[in-house]
Amino acid sequence: MTTYTNIFTGALVAPALTAYNAITLTTPLVLQWPLETAPNSNLATPLIDILLGSVAASLTLPPANQTGVGTFLIINNLSAFTQTIFSNTGTSLASIAAGAVFFFYLQNNTTVGGTWFAFQYGAAISAPSAAALAGPGLRAVGATLGQDIVVTSISTNYVAGNNDQTKLLNWIGGSGTITLPLAATVGPNWYVQLRNSGTSVLVIANSGSDIINGATPLNMNPGDSAFIVTDGSTWYTIGLGPSITGGFNYVTISLTGVTGNYVLTGTQLNQIGYRFTGVPTGNVVVVVPNTKQEYWVNNQTTGAFTFAIGTAAQVGPPLLAQNSNAIFYSDGANVSIATPASAITTVPVLISQGGTSATTAGGALINLGGTSTGIAVFTAANNAGAQAAMSAPSVADAFLFGALL
Repeated sequence: MTTYTNIFTGALVAPALTAYNAITLTTPLVLQWPLETAPNSNLATPLIDILLGSVAASLTLPPANQTGVGTFLIINNLSAFTQTIFSNTGTSLASIAAGAVFFFYLQNNTTVGGTWFAFQYGAAISAPSAAALAGPGLRAVGATLGQDIVVTSISTNYVAGNNDQTKLLNWIGGSGTITLPLAATVGPNWYVQLRNSGTSVLVIANSGSDIINGATPLNMNPGDSAFIVTDGSTWYTIGLGPSITGGFNYVTISLTGVTGNYVLTGTQLNQIGYRFTGVPTGNVVVVVPNTKQEYWVNNQTTGAFTFAIGTAAQVGPPLLAQNSNAIFYSDGANVSIATPASAITTVPVLISQGGTSATTAGGALINLGGTSTGIAVFTAANNAGAQAAMSAPSVADAFLFGALL
């Protein structure tokens, strides 16, 4: 007959304990202690592997007052989901991420829930947390990382800092300045995204002796956008500039009721060709941004007021007479006249520009002050023979010249 005694001591051999359990966890499960018998497979054994699982699944430990203090469980989460472990009274003890191993031991068993202590014991597999890896420009999307761009709208002068890395700073004001941080402070690979959605030029200023694209400052016109990146000492732009559909654009602007400065904004910028019309109520200065640009201007305003074009800080901007055209250029600080008004003519050529303001000979004679008698004699003389009229002055010619004068 077989006996269960130790041959060395003669004591009874204790029955083998159930020490390991592999659980497929698809719904919340309440565990039981493996006492004298194993009532089912839901045993709270010292070693537990969670093989499969779902987001809604969880494990609840058995009553703490049915075992002794120091009882421990090592739970290894081999599923693809975070699993939550509860005491028998529903207190959350720990959330075990996929691939993590936790150690639980009982400190107090005087209540059903007991007092459990839990800590991470290790990781069965390498499974870094996406949330832990997320940083500037990256966010956790479940177990993966996704791009993250925070849009911040600004309408007043702003100094960018380290916390603005990867953000899109969207300018929505008029004239203003965004100052970049010191490149050496934020370090290489730091970048920010900028867009001028405002109505005037946005100045991107440097800090210290930093330069942007080899110069400072950088001016961004409305509609401009760019990445601005540093290597730790210098700033560079990527993708600067609006979409250009043509090399020459034209706009007509009414100055009716305007006096003083008239600031070009929005779609009025970067048009090259400008015609100004209307009746100002005072002297007008058309203010252009501090950018290098060319302006073809036609002044068709009326009234006894002057018209000039220049930058906001320019002293004595150049004037353009009414019914005149000229080409101006800006060097980024001041506007100068490239071609004087007298060198650019309209059709027909105006009397003030050396023409007759007419498209026919008769119209020219009338515009130049000829009388009806003089015009008739001039016409008759031309009908008689152009060669004779050209070879020597005639009485009719002398009479006509006298009438015109």
